Amino acid sequence: MKTLPVLCVSLLGVIGLLLASGAQAQSAAPEALRQAATGASFKIGDTQFRLAPSATVTAADASADPGQAVVAGKYALALGAAPASARRGLAAAPSPKLAAAVSQTGEPVVVTSSINVYFDQAGVLDEAVRRTGGRLTYASAIGGKGTIEFDSVQQALDAAAKLRGQAGIKEASPKIEQLENMVL
Repeated sequence: MKTLPVLCVSLLGVIGLLLASGAQAQSAAPEALRQAATGASFKIGDTQFRLAPSATVTAADASADPGQAVVAGKYALALGAAPASARRGLAAAPSPKLAAAVSQTGEPVVVTSSINVYFDQAGVLDEAVRRTGGRLTYASAIGGKGTIEFDSVQQALDAAAKLRGQAGIKEASPKIEQLENMVL
C-alpha cells in the first residue's frame, strides 16, 4: 500500500520536470528573438520597435522545431538560417518584403515592405508616392489614409523617414503584422 503513494508522487515529479523543460524550450525562442533585435529602430505611434536582422520570416507550418521559432500569426520567425521546413521547400523562402522586429515590450511583429501614410489632402498622398518611388496600393481620401508598397522593408523604412515632417502628412510608418505570442 505504501508503494502506491510513493509511485504517484514520483510520477507527478517526472511529469512536472517534463512540463518545466517544455516551458523553458518554449520561452527560449521569444527571448532569443528579443535579444537579436539589434537592428534599425522605428516608431509607430508611441511604440518603439527594433528590427532583428538575424531573424528569418517564413510561412508558418506545423513542422517547425519546438523552441526554435516564434509563430507570429501566419509567419514563423526564427534566428539564423530559415526553419527546416523552408529549407526542405515546404514553406515559402524568406522574403526581402518581410522582416522580424520586436516592440519595446518584447512583442514580436512582422514588418512589411509597405508604409501607412496618414494625410490631410489626397494630393499629398500622390506627392508622397512620387517622392518615394513606391506603388500606391490603398487610398482613402475620406479616411485620410494610404498605403504605399516598396520592393524591400529597408526601402519602406527609408521612405517613412523621408515623409515624416512633410507638409500635409500627419504620420508615415511601416505597416506591421501584429502577432500572437505563440511558440511551435
